[in-house]
Amino acid sequence: MSGLVVISDRIFSKCARVLRLAGVRFHTLPVGIIMKTVLVFSVCLFFCSHASSQTEISGVWLLNGQGTESTIQLTPLGEKIRSEYDLLVDDPSLSCTPASASRVWANPNSRIKIAEQHDAIEISYELFDLRRRVPVGDESVLSDSPSTKNLSGKLFPEMGSSFAFYVDSRLVIESHNHAPGYIRTSRGIPQSSNTVTVEELEVKSGELHITHTYVDASIFEVPLVLKYAFRRIEEEDVEVYSCTDANYDWFLKLNNFTDDEKGSA
Repeated sequence: MSGLVVISDRIFSKCARVLRLAGVRFHTLPVGIIMKTVLVFSVCLFFCSHASSQTEISGVWLLNGQGTESTIQLTPLGEKIRSEYDLLVDDPSLSCTPASASRVWANPNSRIKIAEQHDAIEISYELFDLRRRVPVGDESVLSDSPSTKNLSGKLFPEMGSSFAFYVDSRLVIESHNHAPGYIRTSRGIPQSSNTVTVEELEVKSGELHITHTYVDASIFEVPLVLKYAFRRIEEEDVEVYSCTDANYDWFLKLNNFTDDEKGSA
């Protein structure tokens, strides 16, 4: 057992109460018994803390429905970026790059595996073979390096640098240090280097619910709030995506573009 375990007042009080109920009075005990009692107390603290930080979030999930979003209110800068966006040219997905964390969460029919550990949250996104490791703690554990890379080891600052903590039954992930990208690639809704995001994950009635808030005064007049639901599937892992540089031929065919129209799209 390595590292420090952060103990809340509630957990500490719970373990101390267990010993008191057992009739333990430190001032009346021999030294040897005191040492054994301290060991039991330490084990109690560790396991109580560990149990309190685990939720039902671990597992493999699939997006369940389209989700919702709050009204998008862009600043003049945000509107300028959006108006200049060209889906067929500017979408980072064309080069197997995640446009943003929200874009990856919202990808349909793409498995997402979440594994809770005592010191980190490991998230495997099938899309682009992304692997995201988020340390558990406060802002002091936040790294300057991106939290997400692909199987080849390429880092993606579009996903930000993150840390995670628990609030009751919710897992909260806070992210900073984003590279410019797009929250909504179909409409060019941008994120910037000033963007800070908060992802709140909670399982309710067997479904994983995520509330994803984007805060960026340079882009949004008010924070943008996205909500998604996921269903658990009986799989142990995500599949390998093996992304290659994409194109939008499928989009052009879907919209019956001719070769002449393709050049002006």
